[in-house]
Amino acid sequence: MTAGASYGYHLIWVLGMTLVFRFVWVNTSAKYVLVTGESLLQGYWKVAKWIPWLVLVASFPIQYFTNQFLILMMGSSAHLLFPLPIQWSSALWSILFTLVGFSMMFWGGYLVIESFCKILLGIMGGSLLIAALLSRPDPAAIITGMVFPHLPYAHGLYSTTLIIMALIGTEVGSTANLTYAYFIQEKGWRGVSYLKQQRLDLMIGVICLFLMGALLQIAAAGTIHPLGIDVKNAEDLGRIFSETQGKIGLVVFSLGLWGAAFSTFVGVNTGCALIVLDICRKFAPGLKKYKFHTQGKKAAQLDPIYRGTIFLWSFSPLYVIFTGVNPVWLVLVVSSFVALLIPILVLALVKMTNDRTLMGKYKNSYWVNGILITLALVTTYFAYKNGLFWLSEG
Repeated sequence: MTAGASYGYHLIWVLGMTLVFRFVWVNTSAKYVLVTGESLLQGYWKVAKWIPWLVLVASFPIQYFTNQFLILMMGSSAHLLFPLPIQWSSALWSILFTLVGFSMMFWGGYLVIESFCKILLGIMGGSLLIAALLSRPDPAAIITGMVFPHLPYAHGLYSTTLIIMALIGTEVGSTANLTYAYFIQEKGWRGVSYLKQQRLDLMIGVICLFLMGALLQIAAAGTIHPLGIDVKNAEDLGRIFSETQGKIGLVVFSLGLWGAAFSTFVGVNTGCALIVLDICRKFAPGLKKYKFHTQGKKAAQLDPIYRGTIFLWSFSPLYVIFTGVNPVWLVLVVSSFVALLIPILVLALVKMTNDRTLMGKYKNSYWVNGILITLALVTTYFAYKNGLFWLSEG
């Protein structure tokens, strides 16, 4: 949304590029799990024993700050739809949906969340399509922004490199990108016989991500960009959509924003809690000896480590609703710093999935290796550029 509001249609190509990277990275991770029967972090452990600990240490601050802006966005978007006649309307909505999300993760588990997010997908997709059409988009400019990559001149509140790093952090992912390999295990997919089904499942998911991300950029490019306004929070976005597109514009935008925030809140927290559980039970000396006897599909969600992690991540960031922090700035900064882990995780994955003794005939092709190494280089380059920007601003 910020990319479209700040730079029009010029950065749609970045979304496409990041999602190609995402597909190859996540698909390669899933292939490792299905071929070897090991968890993804077991593979990283074989490459370097410090990588799982890096993921564990990074997961807590990343999820902590990520949940701060998700909690703010859930409350702000709900307030736009149903403003309560009190001063703390957004805060109350934030608390309510945090409790709802926590309940789904704590008692429902992955399968409940997956079913619910399919419903949200339909709501978000329909809402964002209407919002994009109401913005009177320029088809020629959209095609140009999608097909001809270039970096527009930086201006306004957010630099080009900050937005690109944020897009890389949110769309390519880092620690959150590891969650898919754990979700396929929760779905009961094990063994190479599921490779084709897994690849199709992921392809559909990535296409949906691209369509919704592109619709968000298009809606903002047609509605906000011409006004030259720097967007700081959801209320700014809602007000602009309401003034330019009327009540229907406000409703469809708010539904899309709420769906994106809530589905990310429950999905990413669940996946990252499974990662923490895997690291603790497999590598932590004191914890891996602990035998948790519950078996079956709900074994993970009943584990005290999983439940404690979900509780911590859901409620410790809640104080942010009383701070007045700018959620748009927060999401951009957190997402850009998340991307710093990508080169380490991707290059370790390349080493794992080129080991013929582990992967056999399923080792990486040259083009997969090329895309993954390119991802590491691109992320390093934009991290360097983003670092220069922060130094100059400082």
